[in-house]
Amino acid sequence: MIDGAYAGLRVLDVSQGIAGPYCGQMLQQLGADVIKVEPHEGDWSRKLGKSIDGLSALAMTYNRGKRSIALDLKSANGQEIMRSLVTGVDILIQNFRPTAAEKLGIGYSGLSQLNPRLIYASISGYGTESPWADYPVTDLIAQAVSGLAIGNADSDGKPRSAKPYIADLTSGMYTAHAIGAALFARERSGNGGQIKVSLLAALAALQNGMLMENTWRRLFGGSGASSGTPASATVPQGAFRSRDGYVVLASLDDAMFWRICDVLALSEWVSDPRMGTAVQRLVHAEEINQKVAALLSQKTSAEWTALFQGSNVLYAAVNNLDDFMSDPRVVMQGLLQGMPLPFTGDSTEFAEPGTDTLPIAALPGATGCDAMVIPRAPYIGEHTDEIMAEFGYSSVQVERLIQSGVLGRHVSQRETCG
Repeated sequence: MIDGAYAGLRVLDVSQGIAGPYCGQMLQQLGADVIKVEPHEGDWSRKLGKSIDGLSALAMTYNRGKRSIALDLKSANGQEIMRSLVTGVDILIQNFRPTAAEKLGIGYSGLSQLNPRLIYASISGYGTESPWADYPVTDLIAQAVSGLAIGNADSDGKPRSAKPYIADLTSGMYTAHAIGAALFARERSGNGGQIKVSLLAALAALQNGMLMENTWRRLFGGSGASSGTPASATVPQGAFRSRDGYVVLASLDDAMFWRICDVLALSEWVSDPRMGTAVQRLVHAEEINQKVAALLSQKTSAEWTALFQGSNVLYAAVNNLDDFMSDPRVVMQGLLQGMPLPFTGDSTEFAEPGTDTLPIAALPGATGCDAMVIPRAPYIGEHTDEIMAEFGYSSVQVERLIQSGVLGRHVSQRETCG
């Protein structure tokens, strides 16, 4: 139904890292032509981890199917080219701090005058109009400030950031969602506008349930009321060691608790008045979880999976990523596709023997994506010439701009490690 919904739309993705590029990636997967505008050295995510010819795992993941133009936005000529590009696009995505955006000539006020239909999306750390607008913020920092790192703390209480890049990905998704609404609004009004999403606002929205639960417990009592960290609402609940790994188990209501007791052969709890209701069980949560943990440690994950199968209980064996990729629930539904390795020649030596594709998930809801050829991410400046030609620049002009350092085009690089 939504496959190709954004076909015919042109996007300038001036963002770097994960949040903005992920937003642009989602638009591309729905058919938009996304032009990645990056400096000669490339988006900084290209240098994180193992980088081959300017492509890293992160860059490959969040820039698939885009076209790249290498452009020096610190130069007057580079900013002039940007103004030319803006007149011919529908959407612009950027995640620079406000002061930096203005210096690079990509502030909203100036660009919107050139293109009143432009939908301009800015992703920031703490909000573009707050006193902290120009503070440096990453996913790690946003998780710490939002309380999410405490909510995901280790058993010893040490804060821990949740993976995979929850603040970045959530803000990217919220921005893509807002862009869809802005496109619909533009159909009615004929005008574009500005969208502002911050990593902190995204995590606030993501944690609505936790914020409510934490306050609810403080007001009305219950475990976790004074810690600032919402506790489990039911028991047993959590990850438990099996003999060879981990399983997760949870009780949603009284009936499910009794089904868990049946599988674990805990018949003595059936007549125990302390186990009668969810509220009563919360009082004895530590005892219940310890008993369940002791029992689950006696069998392998596969054995418990067989015993819980068909029991209508919230249970699963814990997968690692390799387990996940080969899980029948993933394979049978075609949730992952293979993207061909982009490297040729000597670069193939970096791949494991027999590996010729990279795993990529389709965009949920876009049913046709699983039948598409998965495009790779672009090299830095790979499409500079063709993009400039589309915007009316001659090959002579392009060559002159390349020679002067304003533009760049792809030049194969040697392997680098970040």
